[in-house]
Amino acid sequence: MAQTRITSIGIGNMGAALAGALLKNNTSVTIWNRTADRPLVKDLISAGAIFEPSVATAIGRSNIILFCLFDYPIISEALKGVDADGGAQPFAGKTIINLTNGTPAQARELETYLRRLGAAAYFDGAIMVPPQLVGTPSAFVILGGETEARYTQLDIPGVLAPVAKTVQYVAEDAGAASLLDCAALAAMYGMFSGAFTGFGLLQRQRGTRLTKKAVDSVMIPMLNALVPYVGSLSEQVDEMRWMDSLGNPLAMQAAGVRNIMQSCEEEGVDGSALKWLVDKMEMGVKEGYSEGGVAVVGKYMLK
Repeated sequence: MAQTRITSIGIGNMGAALAGALLKNNTSVTIWNRTADRPLVKDLISAGAIFEPSVATAIGRSNIILFCLFDYPIISEALKGVDADGGAQPFAGKTIINLTNGTPAQARELETYLRRLGAAAYFDGAIMVPPQLVGTPSAFVILGGETEARYTQLDIPGVLAPVAKTVQYVAEDAGAASLLDCAALAAMYGMFSGAFTGFGLLQRQRGTRLTKKAVDSVMIPMLNALVPYVGSLSEQVDEMRWMDSLGNPLAMQAAGVRNIMQSCEEEGVDGSALKWLVDKMEMGVKEGYSEGGVAVVGKYMLK
């Protein structure tokens, strides 16, 4: 069985973790990075990676090109001089796997650009764990682009098996995985914003502060219990079931969020992170959904 040859473009913390995991699986890894003397680069060379100072040469060494840079503008900067020159197509016949964090529009634009340079297949995605979990059973990757049949034919899950136990195909749209990544991170950061509001309130406890104790005993169990509720809300949004309250009428929930914001005002805590939510909830109440559910907020999210 022929050894898999991969060129990894970008050796930051995540890029180094990806290349390192591939090397441990007896994959032939060529690496390129703008800065050759970074400790991460030197460590990979010691582990068996081949460093190429020329990005064009690095691309030419493999049929699978893995991008993982800080952002899309740096990809453009890295590929200067590799562009088609006199009809040359440096990515002819090559499979591209791009795990650079960015937007759906950037993913689609890069696909178009690399197709023009000959790319045979383009998959754009995200690795949904921090660098230290790459190569562990917890790691998983989401990818969009091409077709699922093409994804299977090229054995993309097998190519990325050293990196992640789970590799999930999302959709043919090259921007689909980026969209899903941004959506998941929006939920995460939304949770953080609410959590910090809660921390602020807990720090106003008179006498002994109980932030950590209260978080462990009440906040985390409540959040864990409500994870399935998020799935129910998403189903309601898909089906536009705005009048389904799931036993929690919108008017009641809006009053509850107003109480949180009033508590913040009284206790000297910044509750502005919740203002957009209560505004959308009250909009729903005014439009006749008071007996419906909080899912109606989804009705007002699209501009």
